[in-house]
Amino acid sequence: MKSSIPLQYVKSLTYEVSYLSVIFKNEWCQEDISVLTTLLFHNINVISIQEKIIGADRENIRFSWENYAFVLSFDCYSQSCWIEGQDDTSTAQLKVLCSVIKNHE
Repeated sequence: MKSSIPLQYVKSLTYEVSYLSVIFKNEWCQEDISVLTTLLFHNINVISIQEKIIGADRENIRFSWENYAFVLSFDCYSQSCWIEGQDDTSTAQLKVLCSVIKNHE
């Protein structure tokens, strides 16, 4: 199915100590998640997608960056998107990852 997503961008990316909160400009649906993931990570060559876990209304994308492990989560019903570290060491790098993403927007 072709996405009907309008011109989209990251409206805000907020560091919240244990996670990064991501808000996109427009509403989105599950079919748009690959476009949103690309939008969020464009121009960051060192991000490697490890696994995509697709549920009925939620998707989790495990990825690595600079040898740290993270999960990018999308919840379609609440229009929520966030990034969490998979361990304490990765969680400690969220602020740096936030800066990297913001500098590549």
